[in-house]
Amino acid sequence: MTILRTLTASLLISTCLTAGAVAQESSPLDAEITAIDSQISEVNATISGYDGGLIRMLAESRREALLLLRTAVEARQTAEAAGAMIDVTVPAVVPDPERAELLLGEMAAQQGRVETAEREAASAGGLIQAVALSRVETEKLTLAQLQMAYLQARYGIAFPVTPTVTNSAPPITDPTSPAAMSQGEGVVESALPWADPDHPDIDYSLTPFEQAHSEGDRISGWWVINEERAAIDDSPSVVSINYSAYDARSFGGPTALLAQCREGETSVVFVQDDFLMSAIRRDSFDITYRIDSNPAQSTRWNELTNSKGAGLFGSGSEGFLRGLYDAESFFIRLTDGNGRRYDAEFDLAGIQDAIEAVAGACGWSTLDLSPDDYRAIQTLLNAGGFEAGTPDGVWGNGSRNAMRAFQEQRGLPASGAPDRATLEALGVQPGE
Repeated sequence: MTILRTLTASLLISTCLTAGAVAQESSPLDAEITAIDSQISEVNATISGYDGGLIRMLAESRREALLLLRTAVEARQTAEAAGAMIDVTVPAVVPDPERAELLLGEMAAQQGRVETAEREAASAGGLIQAVALSRVETEKLTLAQLQMAYLQARYGIAFPVTPTVTNSAPPITDPTSPAAMSQGEGVVESALPWADPDHPDIDYSLTPFEQAHSEGDRISGWWVINEERAAIDDSPSVVSINYSAYDARSFGGPTALLAQCREGETSVVFVQDDFLMSAIRRDSFDITYRIDSNPAQSTRWNELTNSKGAGLFGSGSEGFLRGLYDAESFFIRLTDGNGRRYDAEFDLAGIQDAIEAVAGACGWSTLDLSPDDYRAIQTLLNAGGFEAGTPDGVWGNGSRNAMRAFQEQRGLPASGAPDRATLEALGVQPGE
């Protein structure tokens, strides 16, 4: 749920689709407005059923988006009916009929996901139903993004950014307070309470950081780190999000790099602010990436179900994150099924805290340990009275339990993984 909460702030101008939105009628814009009015009634009914919480927050985001969309479409309709010149304050968008047709297919597929989520929610109960209902609203927000992209491609409507999405201006402070420092003739504002003092060059007035602070998440460099327990099994759940490519002007949502542990599985996810065309008969995208100044690498990552990015999952993601641990920058290019390229470059400041949190939750080491390293660790645990079993270099449940007992005794996070702090406490030097 947390990632949905974190990313929702940048989805406030997204919209939702119903079948009527693409119906063939004499006046296309009349049909769009009729469909939007129907959606507003539906989302108002959803909001009225909740006093608060994630589902209400997602629904309120969708309603705000629908109201904005209706205003934009109605203004275009009025201008066209009057024969007036259309004057917008954002760059014009050239209609792209071919892309509009492709987006219709994506919208139909997403509508199917919405209906599937609704069926699952209807058949569930208790906590599982709450999770399912949040998925329904999330799928509708994704569908909303597709409708926005479709209307842009079909009609060339450019949607302005709402002022509620961003809070780029830092709060005003009293220049006479001790926390404010003079620099020349101006006044430099004191650090925001959530700012990481180790990275004073980062603009922590950006909306994601303020929101993370309000939610109680940790901030390290460009990373927001959320640590919770999985709803399904109470296992540690960590989502670390890099916002160095964040653009408050983007209506499509944030561009971000995620490292996460969910229900014991590690993953790396690239999310960007446009909708990707699926590859025919494939569920993955071509990825080219470059870490620092190292040679570029080409691979394939799995397509995300919301058509907004791609991810690397499982043990492969663990090795990938180890490769990023000491890096400073990361460039990634995703090529979708239509040949379009989506580039992003991330400043990785703070990444070590982010990866350590993910590795600890999923029980693996950020070090590339050899079997000899594991044997040495097991031997030391046994010698200290923490029964790890026969030192065989295989890090199984017995070794994890022994490591947890040692970590608890030493006041370290009891992840069961041979992380750097634990190895230092053991006196182990990997590779020796």
